[in-house]
Amino acid sequence: MKFFGNLFAIATVALLASCGGGGGSAGTTPGGTTATVASFDYVLDKSSISNSGADEATLTATALDANNNPVSGVDFKVNLSSGIYTPTNTTTDTSGKAVGKISMGGNKSNRTITVNMTVGGKAKTDTITVTGSDIALSTVPAAPAPGASVVLTVKVVDVNGVGIGNTPISLSGSLGFKGTVTTDSTGTATANLSAAPTTVGTYTVVTAASGVTKSREIQIVGPTGSVPDAVGVISAASLAITPNTIAPNLNGATTNKAALRAIFQDASNRAIKNIRVRFEIVEPSLGAGEQISTGSATVYTDQNGVATADYISGTRSSPTNGILIRACYALTDAAIANGACPDSRSATMTVANSPLSITLGDNNLLTAGANSLTYIKKFDVAVADAAGNAVSNAQISASVDLRYYRKAAGIDVVSDAITYTSTPSICLNEDTNRNGLLDAGEDVNSNGVIEPRKADVIISYVGGQVTGTNGRATIQVEYPQSVAYWIDYAVKVTTNVAGSEGSVEKLYLTQALEADVANGSFRKPPYGALGCNSPN
Repeated sequence: MKFFGNLFAIATVALLASCGGGGGSAGTTPGGTTATVASFDYVLDKSSISNSGADEATLTATALDANNNPVSGVDFKVNLSSGIYTPTNTTTDTSGKAVGKISMGGNKSNRTITVNMTVGGKAKTDTITVTGSDIALSTVPAAPAPGASVVLTVKVVDVNGVGIGNTPISLSGSLGFKGTVTTDSTGTATANLSAAPTTVGTYTVVTAASGVTKSREIQIVGPTGSVPDAVGVISAASLAITPNTIAPNLNGATTNKAALRAIFQDASNRAIKNIRVRFEIVEPSLGAGEQISTGSATVYTDQNGVATADYISGTRSSPTNGILIRACYALTDAAIANGACPDSRSATMTVANSPLSITLGDNNLLTAGANSLTYIKKFDVAVADAAGNAVSNAQISASVDLRYYRKAAGIDVVSDAITYTSTPSICLNEDTNRNGLLDAGEDVNSNGVIEPRKADVIISYVGGQVTGTNGRATIQVEYPQSVAYWIDYAVKVTTNVAGSEGSVEKLYLTQALEADVANGSFRKPPYGALGCNSPN
């Protein structure tokens, strides 16, 4: 729909700002009215959702009377043990249906969500599972000598292989690791064992995090012993790097890293254990502190046929796909000894100072909200890496900041252009610290409330908070008709992948549909007609 905006030019600004959000109780919908309901049916369109951040399940409930006819206008209340329920309608429609979406919320752990539903005093319960978390672990050395020190590296990832930060990991097992460690922003944590057991044999390391428990067998080998040779014919071998674009590290830091994951299977797609793997940076390397977390050591595939390590960037950037990583592998120690590389798989990646670019776009369309009480403006968010490739599954964070509000006697239309009926006063947001509270010294116009109110313009995600395969996501702002042309607001969007952040911000003015210009409620001033210091 066409909106009326002949008066104002929209400016793009390079400021960085953020704002807080309103409160609310996640998982429960408010009610409306109650009608006679004998029973209700419901359908969950899926029994599980992944922890990608974009996946969600649709819940549809149908209220029925004693004759199995649909009942409209009945409250549909949902309470979740975790996650978020977002209703499409909170009371049943003319077909007796109420619909909503269930998403994982901010918790990426594998778990079961209990769904409690109530319709017209009738209650039912179901469950939906969150899946996708996984754990990879490795030790250096991979086969320690009796009494040797051991470094354990654990990485916790979601369904897309993206690290899950700030996650506690419980350590146990017969090798001797105990206690808890917490992952960094890349989902990685390390622990040190000062002395391995002194008896040759097979020991275990057990890790538990994000709803997953993963164990690995570690061989303690003597001077003449070794890990058993791998058995089988390798039919499928692959090397994956996640993410494939990261930022350089500051001198001496190891925060920015990419996970290296080699997988080996036989012709029947069965995992092959104890494959010898050595991860290498192929020359010419960048130098400047870049490294493989396992160094030049040989690591062994676990019972899943997987060997892991991390590439840790140095202080230099690379050309696009300018880093070549190779995984050399063999069935025996002798075949891969002394730097030999009988077979290998390779993959490329990029180290870039600004690996993420984010763009905020919009069009000249405005739509009416529910019951024509509000206006909705949508925005396109695009995320690309340093090479200009679309970044899928990037989690975006959007915020809206109300910068200014306007005061004038009213709004009129002159020669098909919107104009104020008196010279407008453009006033700074009174909530200077953006905490949503009226603090001392903030009530500039002395009317006893903060203006503008934080809820005068709200922002939300359309279809999820994660970019699709094309690197794009959609967000929208919504505001009541009465504040059109009276608020200047800034939309800011940020994203962060593997410690690399991109952000963009633009400034807009609330506007109205052309069809509403003749008698829209915005023609009367919502914040008063006089100056910024006046309550009127």
